[in-house]
Amino acid sequence: MKNWLTIGQFSKKIGVSNKAIRLYEKMGLIQSHARGENHYRYFELNQIGKAKRLKEFKDLGFTLAEIKSLLQADQELDSSKIVKAMKSRLGLIKNQVGQLSEQRKQIEKIVTSLEKKSEPLMAQQRRAIMNFYGQVSIIVTGHQGLEKTARYIQKHFQNSNHSIPILKWQKNAQLNQEKPYVLIIEEKDLVSENFDKINPDVIVIKGLEKRSEEIKNCYLKLYTQVGPHVNTVINADDRSAIELAEQSLLKKGRIFYFTKNGSLKPQIEKIGGVIGDGEEIEIFGFNLKPDVVHLKIPEIMTQEDEVALLSSLGAIMTVGFEIKNLRIT
Repeated sequence: MKNWLTIGQFSKKIGVSNKAIRLYEKMGLIQSHARGENHYRYFELNQIGKAKRLKEFKDLGFTLAEIKSLLQADQELDSSKIVKAMKSRLGLIKNQVGQLSEQRKQIEKIVTSLEKKSEPLMAQQRRAIMNFYGQVSIIVTGHQGLEKTARYIQKHFQNSNHSIPILKWQKNAQLNQEKPYVLIIEEKDLVSENFDKINPDVIVIKGLEKRSEEIKNCYLKLYTQVGPHVNTVINADDRSAIELAEQSLLKKGRIFYFTKNGSLKPQIEKIGGVIGDGEEIEIFGFNLKPDVVHLKIPEIMTQEDEVALLSSLGAIMTVGFEIKNLRIT
């Protein structure tokens, strides 16, 4: 057995992990041999060439299924199949080069904007951030109706074939949840907790329980680490929330409003946000586009439910969902 190699010795010579070798064997790309009572995997020296060829194809970006065909063609000396596969891969690489070049430009612009923290990101930059990460964190806060808003947000995600868990802040909790998620933080917890470790993408403020400098400062705790990519969704029918929107920390990002007051339509149309009158909802600035989105409310809703719905639509203004998925059922 002097010409036999253990899986560890074999994987080291190829330059891959033991786990990779086991996967290749499971896919039928390479075959080990068992010897002795221990049934350990052993490989022959003459298998090294095939395994290195396999790794070369893998490094070029081919899938394991494609590599299986390539190795077969290589064994049969059928160069035409390999040439065809290589040309196909070359075409994909050329397309990726163009895409990566465009992404590089976008990322450079985003980094510049985030470092300066002087002005809100442009629409395409916001969409680029969502595309790069594919995930968002949404905080729903205020003094009432928070869970209803969170459930509506969850439903919008489900309608767009995405899942998003709803979490509730607990005293001294450590948030280790990966995005996306909706995090409910009650106003009373803002008073006693420190939120400098949370970096939300969207903050929905349903309304303040009372007007005071202390309460205002508590809400501002959520903005200690945020930059210009953050959206704040404000209840335009709550005077205390409107006053909070005047703070410079909130103005670093984009602010959207939701309201049931039709007289505010000219301002909402200009700034961006959501208006409902009990029968129809109008959304201005969805995905940062000029088109107005009109949604019919199919049934009579309580005021609390409608406010929760309006605020949830404000929360997904720039997440990138398609208008056709905004179903109210």
